[in-house]
Amino acid sequence: MGTAGEVVQEYVTVQVERLLGAVPALRSGDDDAVHDARVATRRLRAALSVYRPVLDRSGCDPVRDQLTELGHVLGDARDAHVERRALEDRLTLEDPATVVGPVEQRIQEDRAAARLLAQDRLEAWLTSPRFEALAAALSQPLPAGPRAGRAAAGYLPRRARRAWERLDDAVAVAAQVVPGNERDEALHEVRKAARRARYASEVVEAVVGEPARRSAARAHRVQQVLGDLHDTVVRRETLRRLAHLADLDGESTFTYGRLHALEQAAGDAAESAAERPVRRATRWGHRRWMS
Repeated sequence: MGTAGEVVQEYVTVQVERLLGAVPALRSGDDDAVHDARVATRRLRAALSVYRPVLDRSGCDPVRDQLTELGHVLGDARDAHVERRALEDRLTLEDPATVVGPVEQRIQEDRAAARLLAQDRLEAWLTSPRFEALAAALSQPLPAGPRAGRAAAGYLPRRARRAWERLDDAVAVAAQVVPGNERDEALHEVRKAARRARYASEVVEAVVGEPARRSAARAHRVQQVLGDLHDTVVRRETLRRLAHLADLDGESTFTYGRLHALEQAAGDAAESAAERPVRRATRWGHRRWMS
């Protein structure tokens, strides 16, 4: 099974190949490449964070910080595209009689402008000395840390358990928050913790096999459903902003309000749908491999 350092490095190498391999398509504005690079970036950040003792902090912490910044840039580019498509789909399902004013045009122009701005930022980042340094650092084996020589089978599951305990803590916090903006934020933290636990489990699949894969799948389900909820929160904010701009231009805001209500209903449904996956993810039974 090898050492902890070997297992983590193998996982990191695969993600680095995916990230750097997407760069040419990123520069051409390919949305699928943006998605792939964003996922690879998140996986790398999680591995460098959860398994930090396996790596040299002085060499890897700056890399993780740069990945965090790159992830934000990729996120802006991806989210603008996804949000535009979702709002257009929502509008397509509406009775034409309920669409008052140039709503589709305003949505398209606003999200297209956001996507263009995000692409400009992404291209600037990819041609910057920061990315050149990041790519150089990732193109060679990461420096080993004090726990790199530990047996992977004994050490890595215990580190993964910390990521799952972080998910438990986030769920407990969210359970105490009343519905509203603060609860939306708390559930977003649950989603991020689930993503971290998922990727932490993916690393250990090389050692544990199927049990770790099943745990990763449970975390992924939480991530998906709470992702649907978070997307509705973002779209509601966009609709509020577009309604304000429409009002300033003397246009009707009726349709924006209707779409906002539909997004609210979708968010409520997503929150309800998340209850069972969260319960399954926080049960200890599937985590015996972490002991």
